[in-house]
Amino acid sequence: MQTESLPQPSTPSALSYETNKRSPIVRAFLHHLVLSLRLNLRNPQAMVFGYVVPVFFLIAFGSVFGHGNKIPLTGVLGQLLTISALGGACFGLPIQFVTERERGVWRRYRLTPLPTVWFVISMLFGRYLLVLSAAILQLILAFWFYKQPMPQHPWLLFVAFSFASFAFLGLGLVISMVANSTSAVQALGQSLFLPMIMIGGVGVPLRMLPVFVAKHVAIFLPGRYAVQAMDLAIADPSKFHQPRQVLIAFNFIALAVIGIAACLAGAKLFRWENDTKFQKSAFAWVLVAVMAWAAAGIAAEWLRVW
Repeated sequence: MQTESLPQPSTPSALSYETNKRSPIVRAFLHHLVLSLRLNLRNPQAMVFGYVVPVFFLIAFGSVFGHGNKIPLTGVLGQLLTISALGGACFGLPIQFVTERERGVWRRYRLTPLPTVWFVISMLFGRYLLVLSAAILQLILAFWFYKQPMPQHPWLLFVAFSFASFAFLGLGLVISMVANSTSAVQALGQSLFLPMIMIGGVGVPLRMLPVFVAKHVAIFLPGRYAVQAMDLAIADPSKFHQPRQVLIAFNFIALAVIGIAACLAGAKLFRWENDTKFQKSAFAWVLVAVMAWAAAGIAAEWLRVW
């Protein structure tokens, strides 16, 4: 007698298995991203460096370079947007990280199933959204009060700002891992912020600096590449001595290398608690982040990308 074969139970496909496997991580990532944004908005110091400082520099630059609302701020808008990204990354991000770590918030995060890498990406992406919103606020105020015309290439400006934010957020991650307190964050942040403001073409325009400083010193600071990358999307390309495509490619590559090296160093220095002691070899990763600056400067010097 021929027996009828029973139907075999259906097994989930590899795709559905991976989807079911990853969906808890995705939900945890999104939940932590929203929580990170809320905690950022509740941190007064992070909000000051994220929003008040960029608006202050907009007013200061408008008073010095804009002469009221008669002359547009086209020539310094790249600097203003760089200051927005630099302040949010080198001060806002580390202050948020260190404050939460001091309060023991990260100890609770450590018990969640969210992998460490996704935890860090969530916090970095949350800060990027805040930095981007501060830059949009600057553009709106510049357009409204100082009659700033729209950028010639808005999408290129968005990409350039994203590359600059990535590089600076990597530096902020390194500061976050090294510093044990908010006062240490401010000291380390100022050691990066002030040189870029004074001699890196971020605060004082390169055309106002001595030729040697503008050509051979500023190229070793990442702020210079951020400003030029955004200027290429805002200003007339005829003001540059090199072809526009060459400058765009070089600035993007320089910012990407600086950001990757800094993120790698920050990952190697990552710690959940302030009491965690570093090994002596750990600080060699800080040197890796700094060497990326040197590599970009040497390449710019060799290719004469000024």
